Amino acid sequence: MFQKEVVDRLAALPRSADYGRLSVITQWRCDVQPLFNVAREAFTPPPKVLSTIVRLTPRAKPLAPASMETLERVTFAAFGQRRKMLRSSLKSLGNAEALLAAAGLSPTMRAEEVDVAGFCALARAVDDAGKS
Repeated sequence: MFQKEVVDRLAALPRSADYGRLSVITQWRCDVQPLFNVAREAFTPPPKVLSTIVRLTPRAKPLAPASMETLERVTFAAFGQRRKMLRSSLKSLGNAEALLAAAGLSPTMRAEEVDVAGFCALARAVDDAGKS
């Protein structure tokens, strides 16, 4: 059970206002299923927030191959400047245009438009660039 707003972020899809780093990292490793809300009146004293029961089922393998450390760096850079295009927000990771091309993503995309698999592809591109 979490605060409803947290569950909304865990389960958020790309292009939604709640989609962010928490969504990407959680959905990469788990299947997220919001189940039901718990009324405030179920608690004494009643909280000011609504609670939601959520099922987080760990995946046998992550949704797509990627290094956790690199995926965290990539999502931090991308969502740190949420409204900027990725070619600008990812400059701290190196040649953003080349990384995006290697991941098959448009440099004019914004972080909230990239799905989990896209972020994983970007993390692999960052790792590959570091090896050369």
